[in-house]
Amino acid sequence: MPNQENHHQRPHIRKLLLKLIAMLVLFIACTLGIVAVMHNYSLKLIKTSQDELLPAIHDHQRAALNLERLERMGDLVVYGGSITLIRKNALAAQVLAFQPSFNFSPETKKTVQSAFELLREVRRTRQTLLSSQADRLSSIERENLIQLERTLQIRWGEYKQELFELQNKIISDATTLQTANMNQITSTNNLILVAASAGVSLLLLVIFFIGYNLYKHLITPIIEASSALTALEQRSGHAPLTEARYQELHTIRKAVNSLGETMTKLHNMATRDSLTGCVNRGYFMELAQQALSSAHRNKSALALVMLDVDHFKKVNDQYGHAVGDDTLKLATKWIRGMLPDDAFIGRLGGEEFALILPDYDAEQAVNLSDKIRLLIAKNSTDSGTIPAITVSLGVEVVKSATDEVDKLLSQADKALYQAKASGRNQVILYQITEETADAKAAESTVTPHTNTRLKSAQLDGDTSGMHVTATGVITNFPTETAKPQA
Repeated sequence: MPNQENHHQRPHIRKLLLKLIAMLVLFIACTLGIVAVMHNYSLKLIKTSQDELLPAIHDHQRAALNLERLERMGDLVVYGGSITLIRKNALAAQVLAFQPSFNFSPETKKTVQSAFELLREVRRTRQTLLSSQADRLSSIERENLIQLERTLQIRWGEYKQELFELQNKIISDATTLQTANMNQITSTNNLILVAASAGVSLLLLVIFFIGYNLYKHLITPIIEASSALTALEQRSGHAPLTEARYQELHTIRKAVNSLGETMTKLHNMATRDSLTGCVNRGYFMELAQQALSSAHRNKSALALVMLDVDHFKKVNDQYGHAVGDDTLKLATKWIRGMLPDDAFIGRLGGEEFALILPDYDAEQAVNLSDKIRLLIAKNSTDSGTIPAITVSLGVEVVKSATDEVDKLLSQADKALYQAKASGRNQVILYQITEETADAKAAESTVTPHTNTRLKSAQLDGDTSGMHVTATGVITNFPTETAKPQA
């Protein structure tokens, strides 16, 4: 029932996908809606500008132009030298004064019409002075007309200045209208750009959020499962997959972890000795071949050690097989505690074991082997649960690029045999004799007449680094080892 509850409590991955898709669609729709509204507002401003503002600007421009024309025609009326020129320009000024272009401003329309009334009075006065009627006037009447003409000319100068200022004001108003409209359109377009930029930025954030969730809850578990399956295929270890939030990925995780555990168990069953936990003979040979190939490739040192528990049959016969099993378990545990990280131990059968020591030369291998020998003798004596035992060890190292695993094992086994033949509880390094006159003499041997000296030296606790030479001289490698327990 708990598994069923967990199954129902875990959401399905499709809910995550639907949620993320809905979020993306909703955000895009909102962003497009805002941009569309602002774009329509901008279009409305442009249309308003075309329908209302541009005609108003054109009216201002025409009004300013007509004022300029009115000034020129007024000058011809006020200062013209012929009646025909005065009448013609007065008529043109009348037409300009009543143009619709002045209707946008009552103040402008009033000023223009006042200026026209002044021009009409000037026209009448000057026509009288320039016509034949002037000859019939008295000197006083003529002088009054001339004085009136001068007064009207002064007033026209004032009106002309007023018209000029009005013209500048109209041009300025038109420019202001145009600038304000352009600023409004530009401001709206800027708001559209800001909204679009903000929308794009938020869209990127939403996409990042969606991508993060997909990577965290979907892609990462799949990558981890794929890596775990690859590691299982390559027979390399992998950490258990982490807890998955969604049901489908949780199912994959459980299946991969279960497969990994099963394959680990099968691998251990196929490669490990069930009693001691050491690698079995077949897997030991495979690992030894890999270590030897690496040593040949890197031109590095490699040592192989054969180890055998002395008189182990007596342990089984005297104490029973259960104690014998415990003895092997403890002995291999103590040995593993002495080995470097890249070394390994294999059980070849019964009480016989083998060690592979990468990067160990003869001196180092013999020293380590003797430390193992002393440790097992001491710990078994002090344990109180197993009988006191000793071990014998034979050591061989890689000497040439043609060495093979079987050959090294055979030679280490011969050194082990010699250690047992020499009284057990000692370490022997395999050496090749110089007696090579024929094929038999060329085989690997150990000089037999040195056994007594080896044994006596071991009893003195000084055999941690010794090996036998062809002349039968015992050579001691310098090492620091404790005296064996009595």
